[in-house]
Amino acid sequence: MNAQQILLIEDHAVYRQTIRKTLDATGDYRCVGEFSNLEDAFEAIDAGLGADIILLDLGLPAMGGIEGIGKLREKLPEARVIILTAFTDRAKVFAALEAGAHGYLVKAGSPMRLLQTLNEVVGGGTPLDPQIAGMLLDTFQKLRPIAEEESLAPREKEVLQLVARGLTKQQVADELGISLHSVSGYLRRAFDKLHVHSLPAAVSAAIRRGLLDFS
Repeated sequence: MNAQQILLIEDHAVYRQTIRKTLDATGDYRCVGEFSNLEDAFEAIDAGLGADIILLDLGLPAMGGIEGIGKLREKLPEARVIILTAFTDRAKVFAALEAGAHGYLVKAGSPMRLLQTLNEVVGGGTPLDPQIAGMLLDTFQKLRPIAEEESLAPREKEVLQLVARGLTKQQVADELGISLHSVSGYLRRAFDKLHVHSLPAAVSAAIRRGLLDFS
């Protein structure tokens, strides 16, 4: 398999170099571009730079990471955006997921955790830092279900619940005895009903609406 191409947008030079060395040493991932701000990254993308995965800091100069998520997804719709940041407050986490981020990793984690997260992304998983996942569940379980939301079909709910527990799409297919294509179809319909565009956002929306049960 060809190495996954990574775009790294991080304003801390030493940390950025550390991440690049970690990625390039694996053979499975290759950092094709590193930038200290979104404006330079957009210029390179407009000039033809592509990527499979974007590692994005939130605390950037000029345009912030949350604002940049949507623009990155417009310019590189097939790329998956993983937040790599020190911010763990609820407002920023929710804003990033609602903007379309595909995962959220806290910088305090080890390089091995970063590689594990990337492997989960490539495998179709929904990586959230354990600290962030716990925050989401704690917050949403305290909310009352939002009334009159379009309900998920039983199989759509079942598939989304398994994904929310950390299973990849292939693992969900094996667990339920259905095809990978069917899993993708159920998730796509769930996305449409929940009006979201990524797995973390779908899980968050379903929990917020009382459609998934983690008791």
